[in-house]
Amino acid sequence: MKFVQAAKHGGTQTGVKRIVIHATVSPCEVGGARNVARYFQSSSAGGSAHYIVDPGETVACVKETVVAFHAPPNTGSIGVELCDPQKGPSARWGDDEHEAMLRRAAALVRQIAARWEVPLKKLTVTQVKAGARGICGHVDVSRAFGQTDHSDPGTGFPWPYFMELVRGGTPVEDSWTEKLVKDLPTVGPKADSYDVKTIRGCLFARGRVPQALYSDAGLEAWLNRTAMDPELVELVREFQRAEGLGVDGWVGPNTWPALLRVT
Repeated sequence: MKFVQAAKHGGTQTGVKRIVIHATVSPCEVGGARNVARYFQSSSAGGSAHYIVDPGETVACVKETVVAFHAPPNTGSIGVELCDPQKGPSARWGDDEHEAMLRRAAALVRQIAARWEVPLKKLTVTQVKAGARGICGHVDVSRAFGQTDHSDPGTGFPWPYFMELVRGGTPVEDSWTEKLVKDLPTVGPKADSYDVKTIRGCLFARGRVPQALYSDAGLEAWLNRTAMDPELVELVREFQRAEGLGVDGWVGPNTWPALLRVT
């Protein structure tokens, strides 16, 4: 494995609690890891990561015993960057280049986890905030601690598939409902879209609408609102709490299946 020392890093770390998956906002192509590594060499780089993975190569930029600047708070974590432009349809994660990269990254994550005794489980935002050990995305760290606004590896990232690869299993083909859920966006506070109407309809179907709305006019108006207002966020939080999910008020890959009852 090639090592290209990143310019920016911190002190030493003697333990690892989480392995954080990132996306580089650059093409998924052979040679992409070296290009990002060269960027991390520059003093103008905004941060660093322990590893960068492309379809054909993995490049190390910071030793695992050193703190990399990738998803604060950084101490006790390992950053793994995947070469992906962070735009385009979610289906891109299934093309040949992304498939090769995902398999390479999964093997790397499995090795890191074994070295540091990190459980091979996907962490929720609540678990990240509580200091649980496992694997997560940069977006989960951002939401847990609020120190960055990064949302990588993105709403289309195939977490169930990737975690099966990490565990060394052979992923099965998704059902049409699972594919549907993967294509749904992550929706949070202050969002305004038709996806919010879907959330309202699902909550109504689950009996999670305040009884005060149970009049023809009031319920219809409530169901047709596209704004993710504070009242709706709190209803989502109550639903997540009842379902044993991470309670953050965001509807993403963990909450959509419970709302739609596809798992």
